[in-house]
Amino acid sequence: MANELVKDRKVELAIATVYNGNEIKKYDDGNIIYYLIPGAPALKYNKNINQYCNKIIDEFEPDILHIHGTEFAHGLSFINVCDKKIKKIVSIQGMTSCYSEVYLANIPYKEIVKNITFRDLIKRDNLFQQKKKFAKRGKFEEEIIHKADIVLGRTFWDYANTKSINLNEEYYINNETLRNEFYKYEWKVENTEKYRLFSSQGLYPIKGLHYLIKAVAILKKRYKQIKLYVAGQNILDNSTIKAKLKRTGYANYIQKLIKKYNLEKNIIFTGVLDEKQMIEILLKTNVFVLPSAIENSSNSLGEAMLLGMPCVATNTGGTMDILEHKKEGYLYPYTEPAMCAEYISKIFEDDKLAIKLGQTARKTALNRHDPKKNVESIINIYKKVIGEKVEK
Repeated sequence: MANELVKDRKVELAIATVYNGNEIKKYDDGNIIYYLIPGAPALKYNKNINQYCNKIIDEFEPDILHIHGTEFAHGLSFINVCDKKIKKIVSIQGMTSCYSEVYLANIPYKEIVKNITFRDLIKRDNLFQQKKKFAKRGKFEEEIIHKADIVLGRTFWDYANTKSINLNEEYYINNETLRNEFYKYEWKVENTEKYRLFSSQGLYPIKGLHYLIKAVAILKKRYKQIKLYVAGQNILDNSTIKAKLKRTGYANYIQKLIKKYNLEKNIIFTGVLDEKQMIEILLKTNVFVLPSAIENSSNSLGEAMLLGMPCVATNTGGTMDILEHKKEGYLYPYTEPAMCAEYISKIFEDDKLAIKLGQTARKTALNRHDPKKNVESIINIYKKVIGEKVEK
């Protein structure tokens, strides 16, 4: 979206974020100005970074402050230092105030306690503590939404939840533009490895990997060669002493589930993938699975749909607005691994069905994530906010 905004100098754009450093840094590539602010993404409101936010505002003199995501306190710092004449827009990504409610994703209490690791103790970051941190971040989120002039979202779920925080908030829909390479390729069933699944991450409970493992265990009874590829950080990495010391309680729980169901040869953690690596692995995959306990509008699901893949996803949060059940893929309750397994099996057994679901999903995704339409939409919203004439 940033690249689209600065085409033909439609918008003068500066992007600011925090980084693990000691001084403010500025880069100008001729199209976009970038600011790096000292300080990691914070769970506490840090008044010290307000001075940097002030400096950026005074130097760039924006008409609009657009906060992408409500998850961290530095967004609130920017809103707090802004003059009233600067319009404040917030785009909803996830909502930590809602996520905290389901963070543990039904993992039994005794399993959480049994699997606490050295790393969890030292960092005071076991699953119970992680849930509390999400709740704390939710307080900043609520304050950001209260202080914003306008909220941008994409689903009925984020609309309902922002309205529950601030009933009088102006709300507009603005769909996301995804990574460029995903528009260039199309999934073909004949190029896939049969009985191969892909899920985009499993770092913490809310992403539902523990339920997906149970679904894979069910599927293995019918498809011995089934493989599940999980992208993102390899939470089971044991290659070094440092990696072992960084093991989380959730990773321990996942490893025990894999061992319990004898899936050591069926589940592969890919590590972090870049854009091209992600496309390469998806094009070889039979079914994309999103097993999350809660999502707003998953970019990974959007990218899989954009490629034209058959998808199976949990019917939670905003996902019902992203994927139409039985037309573009299948939706199921996140606590029902048997249903997940059965929907995956339907796709495994019927290539014509897989193609039909994928093609329908691709058509929807190409329209929803159209770069030209989405940039026109956001520019019209910007113009409306600052009182300029909106183009029809």
